[in-house]
Amino acid sequence: MANVAADIYVDGFVQGVGFRHFAYQKSKECGVYGFVRNLRDGRVLVFAEGDQGCMDRFLAAIRRGPPGAKVRSLHLEQKAYTGEYREFTVLFDM
Repeated sequence: MANVAADIYVDGFVQGVGFRHFAYQKSKECGVYGFVRNLRDGRVLVFAEGDQGCMDRFLAAIRRGPPGAKVRSLHLEQKAYTGEYREFTVLFDM
């Protein structure tokens, strides 16, 4: 399968509900790498890369979100796969 990468902007009630930790856990289960961070405008940004099947599973989980979150929409921006990430990181800066 082809390797893919994307910036995923998650909109809704997604801050203060454990969304970043949820994304971290799902990245481990799905086998994707990258990072997750809160944005000042209330959205969450996830950069993820991996093979297409892993990304599909990860995106399905992100669309649901953790209990307490209300994901309104996802906006994907396809990026070039870099292969530079070897783990998934939760970033705490904005």
